Amino acid sequence: MRAALLVAVVADELEEEAVRIAREAGARGVTILAGRGIGFPEHVTFFGITYRGLEKILLWVLDEPSAEFIAERINLELDLLKPFKGLAFVLPVSHVDGLDPRAVARILEAERRT
Repeated sequence: MRAALLVAVVADELEEEAVRIAREAGARGVTILAGRGIGFPEHVTFFGITYRGLEKILLWVLDEPSAEFIAERINLELDLLKPFKGLAFVLPVSHVDGLDPRAVARILEAERRT
């Protein structure tokens, strides 16, 4: 089983919903980082002030099929394909230094059985 990193960049107000979707699909722990982004085109608001919304970056290490399934659910259920909403995507982690993918796979498999 291959490990993958699920990354979800969502608007601040969507953080809890994204975590709920992932938990319902079997993801356990999550790392949450605060962020701020600038979209293209920039979102201009009152008196020409540019809005740079607060964002959350959510990270999960999962088995690849689960990560892909959860990313798709997050994208669809949170309607992330609309502008200024965010994006969820999956990256392989098999070539990351300091991380033993076999150990991660064993842990993920054990968690999946519980």
